Amino acid sequence: MTKPANFNTCTVYIIASLGLCTPVWADATPITDSELLESVNTETASSSNDNDPNRDETLDQLGYQPTEELVEQPIQLVQEEQGWTDERREDVQDQLHEWAHKMDGWFGEPDPKKPAKASLRVVLDTRWTNDPKTGSDVTVEPRIRGRLQLPVLERRLSLIIGDEELDEDTFLKQSTTDNTYQATSNNQDRLINTKKTREDNASIALRWTRFNDELEDQLGVNTDVDIGIRSLDDPYLKVSIDKDWYKSKKIEVTSDSFYRYGLDSEHYVKGGLNLQYGADTNRFINNNTTIRYRNQDEEERKDWDNDLRQVHYLGNEKQLAYGLSASGYFESDKSTLNSYGPAISYRQPIWREWLYMQTELNYYNDKTEDKDHYPSALLRMEALF
Repeated sequence: MTKPANFNTCTVYIIASLGLCTPVWADATPITDSELLESVNTETASSSNDNDPNRDETLDQLGYQPTEELVEQPIQLVQEEQGWTDERREDVQDQLHEWAHKMDGWFGEPDPKKPAKASLRVVLDTRWTNDPKTGSDVTVEPRIRGRLQLPVLERRLSLIIGDEELDEDTFLKQSTTDNTYQATSNNQDRLINTKKTREDNASIALRWTRFNDELEDQLGVNTDVDIGIRSLDDPYLKVSIDKDWYKSKKIEVTSDSFYRYGLDSEHYVKGGLNLQYGADTNRFINNNTTIRYRNQDEEERKDWDNDLRQVHYLGNEKQLAYGLSASGYFESDKSTLNSYGPAISYRQPIWREWLYMQTELNYYNDKTEDKDHYPSALLRMEALF
């Protein structure tokens, strides 16, 4: 009996995935007493860095967390004299903190020892695709994501603005459906899709964190409840639940899921399971599996994706990640593989510790659109305020 093409494709993908995991699994050597002592000393140095009064807390609120190597090899750019760009960044930060302080005062008397905080992430994505049908194309997408934390309400209430998809961009990964850069960049006459940019960034919500301490402690979960509006005309309610299922020296298993209902977008459910395996925090395997369900105007859509990455932190917040991605749809309770391929990305701060550059190169296909594998690349410039 002839096996379906999807079976062979999935087999090749699984074999390649296991091959990528092999270098980390091979490093499963016993830990000696001297190595354990060195690990304790490293953790102590990292903890002292967290309490450093000179560290910019904005870098911890949004973006990527520093690794232990950053403690031993601090970024030299911080020691440079401030210039015009640093002064403008401080102006933006001062304005954000002023707004947060005023909003905090709406709910009570602010505590000078616990001031309100604000952070802003500004991203400029430039995507190039060599589409087999439409040819070479370049698109530019500005994106923002901000947060104001209000300690008067026991640090539970925050104001969230901007593109919510940026919350999932710790590792650049493939998306399955029409929301992909490949799909949205096609058939556009302009360099910047102003309509999409406006709709993606026009989101604002009040987020209530840990709305029930007793229930969350019993279940071992973290919850957020958002009430806001998306794309200018879509009021919504969103409930997010995160849980840490297992954690050891080498393995971490976590999940994140949410249900969102919007007056225009209607039902949207997402569930994600993340597995991290590695001998140390600077080199590990990260595998993320996501399932989505949408129901709008009585039309249902179910899809999935899986992203496997080998991640290296190279010091000074430099990050190299490479691996394989696959995605597809659920049809008649059966998974259909629609797209797969390799990807590699690299990220590092440039010029200033709060300014980042990230590049990505991938080679995906799209069976639904009858597209064979084709290259695409991303250049991301990102600033943290």
